[in-house]
Amino acid sequence: MTKTQKRRVTVIFLLAAAAATLTASLFLPRQGEGTGLALPASAMEAPAPVRLMPVAAVPEAVIESGPKASAEPPEVPEEVPEKEKPAGELSATEIMANARLVAHGMGSIDGLATLNCLEGFQQQYEAGVRVFEVDLRLTRDVRTILRHDWWHDDWQEGIDWARIPTREKFLSEKILGQYTPLSFRDLLLIMEKYPDICVVTDTKFTDSDVFFIQFDSMLADAHELGLTYLFDRIMIQVYSGNMRTALHNIYPFPHYIYTLYQDESPFQKTREAFREKAAYCAERGIEGITMPDAWWNSDYAAIAEEYGVRVYVHTVNSASSAQKLLDAGVSAVYTDSLLPADIS
Repeated sequence: MTKTQKRRVTVIFLLAAAAATLTASLFLPRQGEGTGLALPASAMEAPAPVRLMPVAAVPEAVIESGPKASAEPPEVPEEVPEKEKPAGELSATEIMANARLVAHGMGSIDGLATLNCLEGFQQQYEAGVRVFEVDLRLTRDVRTILRHDWWHDDWQEGIDWARIPTREKFLSEKILGQYTPLSFRDLLLIMEKYPDICVVTDTKFTDSDVFFIQFDSMLADAHELGLTYLFDRIMIQVYSGNMRTALHNIYPFPHYIYTLYQDESPFQKTREAFREKAAYCAERGIEGITMPDAWWNSDYAAIAEEYGVRVYVHTVNSASSAQKLLDAGVSAVYTDSLLPADIS
């Protein structure tokens, strides 16, 4: 068993142990624990032994479906030999250098944004888009899938913020009854099939104990498929300098982009503040900075060029606004709906 596989088994067992401990703390009284209430004498008598109902006797309808516990370690798929990167395949840096648009949430389809679905990708790709931002979440069984959030309770049957699914359940339910949901594993297979695309991650989580588990899951998928070389076409979006340092302890990801909207030190939107961020990125090999379009200042263009970093803004759905930003020095814009034909 490889290091990655052992780590996943450890994570699953730790989660199971934590759940068992939490259940015990919620439902079993602690030794010597009192209520602080004055009770009648009859209530102070030793209670009759409590007979616990076996799980098998509980009506099946009231048992919530979910992963079954097992005394045996969960099966971990065997890794396949690492595949060779095809000769001449471009890196994330090279693909993004030629891009003016980044498809937000894999691009919209039928006027619907951030679905992160297969059909949205296909439509955007056919229109000439080559850089795709993807929203990533964790499932109940600690796998990474493409989903913007869990709040849309009408997107998939039986799935919302109070009913986090397993990966199998997530993939089994069409989005809005017609669009195909994707896992990170599916995304890797898409990237293998389309060697001219680049992906920008939006992993949402900023706490290291969570994003460690998430990126371990992503790496495990890549190892199982023999596709770790595809990280050369993935731009890892970080939300702070500390996150970049932590992620580099997991794996030497080759490409990073620094987004400012969740930065631990709020961006002050001044030339000096931008110069500080640009210098930090240049020193640590972070290739770009992304920010809300309202934060952009054309004065940043010269500073970005001085430090050799690219600047991206989000989310822009007006062709004229996008063109003005690009003309003012922005490298590319994140967009739900714009296509290459919409800008010069």
